[in-house]
Amino acid sequence: MDKLLYVVSATHLVLCPFTKVEESFNIQAMHDILYLKSNLSQYDHLEFPGVVPRTFLGPLFISILSFPFSIVFKYLQFNKMFNQLLVRAVLSIVVVTSIKYFNKSISKVFGNGVGNWFIILTASQYHLMFYSSRPLPNIMAFPLVMVALSSWIRGKHTLLIWSSAIAVLIFRSELVIYLGIIILMELFYKRLKLFRGLKLGFLAAVTVLTTSIVIDSIFWDRLVWPEGEVLWFNTVLNKSSEWGTKPFLWYFYSAIPRGVALSLLFIPFGVLYDIRVTRLLIPTLMFVLIYSILPHKELRFIIYIIPVLNVSTASICNKVWQTRFKPKGFKNVLALLFCTGHIIGNLVFTIFLMSASIKNYPGGHAMTLLHTFENNHLDANYSIHIDNYAAQTGVTRFTQLSDHWTYSKKENLKPGCEELMSFTHLIVGSSSRDNEEMLHYKNTHSVMSTVQGFSHVSFNYNTFPPLKIKTKTQIFLLKKNNIKSGVKQNIKKIVEEFKNEQHSEKKNDLNLDLIDKTTKRNKHKQK
Repeated sequence: MDKLLYVVSATHLVLCPFTKVEESFNIQAMHDILYLKSNLSQYDHLEFPGVVPRTFLGPLFISILSFPFSIVFKYLQFNKMFNQLLVRAVLSIVVVTSIKYFNKSISKVFGNGVGNWFIILTASQYHLMFYSSRPLPNIMAFPLVMVALSSWIRGKHTLLIWSSAIAVLIFRSELVIYLGIIILMELFYKRLKLFRGLKLGFLAAVTVLTTSIVIDSIFWDRLVWPEGEVLWFNTVLNKSSEWGTKPFLWYFYSAIPRGVALSLLFIPFGVLYDIRVTRLLIPTLMFVLIYSILPHKELRFIIYIIPVLNVSTASICNKVWQTRFKPKGFKNVLALLFCTGHIIGNLVFTIFLMSASIKNYPGGHAMTLLHTFENNHLDANYSIHIDNYAAQTGVTRFTQLSDHWTYSKKENLKPGCEELMSFTHLIVGSSSRDNEEMLHYKNTHSVMSTVQGFSHVSFNYNTFPPLKIKTKTQIFLLKKNNIKSGVKQNIKKIVEEFKNEQHSEKKNDLNLDLIDKTTKRNKHKQK
């Protein structure tokens, strides 16, 4: 049963192999660690540092696990895109394994039946499985949260405190709310003694902080505690709101319902049925309530709570399933149909969201098309400029497949400027050939292809299915018109330079011969 989660996670990975801007730092860092190794001056984060620094400890851990397979890929001459799938697959395995570890704790307390339902529910839902292979800071922290929750359930306080310290001080500082509430509950009920908690907490904090500061300072070439700067940026300065704000209860009426889909309907019944579920949910709901104070909200910020919410649904579904052979009244039959039928509803919702997600990475698809069209010229002297929209929607260093091409993501270049005109290919975010940013290239570039991207969802009750995923043109692939003649001119220059070198070498040889003859004559005269 546990293998189901690996299969579902892998399916999401294969269908959506590209990444977005939120994942940019970690995916670029993993590329640089695997390919550039100790050549830190060429790392992507030094050219594009982002708004706040991020830790290298997560990418370093995943890269070390991926390294043996990466060597095999290089030996087999696989292109770099396979290594992007590799590092994401390794991350997915770590995440899913942590969910299995959490599920073992649940099975130990609630029984194997609840554990099996937990797996089925998790596999049928979209967001957790979709995010499981995505190199986001939240997903880097997710396995540690699963270990912390499992340790809490099993009463392993040492592991609880250490995993909490790593999750909070390295990856996501807001987890101090969630995991801090759990530790305070343990102290309040005296399951954890205060002195022991303080001793373990101090030792873990000093060790984790020192590790982060030392290693990240090396990579960033300055003294830095990345998550400390993130905490200051998001809470004290409250600048995260510049990326959009949501109402206070948004997590409750939007994020959670989308995260657990139709399983949401069964969560209250699980709470009423089993008091142990209530104990699990108290710190979870308190975390979401307190964290809702920050105006900038995204579903991934609370993704750690989805497994806990699924425990509630799994407990009531298992109860209904266990009574399926008893004398069946109308209520029992209806409950059984709802429990089994809502899984199908979750799957339909997942397929719909996945259909939209596939079309949500036009930048990555544009890079794939470019290398496909120019497959016979991968050793040519091409230069590619990738604009900001393409860079945010799928372009990474893993997608730069040619070692001979020059790739640039230089920002703040005006359309049609001299520097942009010097590139042989342009990847331009635009919805029409007649848009202002495209008019500059009307006479100088030809359109190789356009890339469609997700636009919106339309509803038409006269069709089946009534919901349709609509796309629109979002990216143009442009090629300079005189690129061929330019290549020919380069070839002519190379040939002329080669001929000139040969001619100069012949002259040098003649001069040496004359010098030798003159020397011999002088010696003969002396004799």
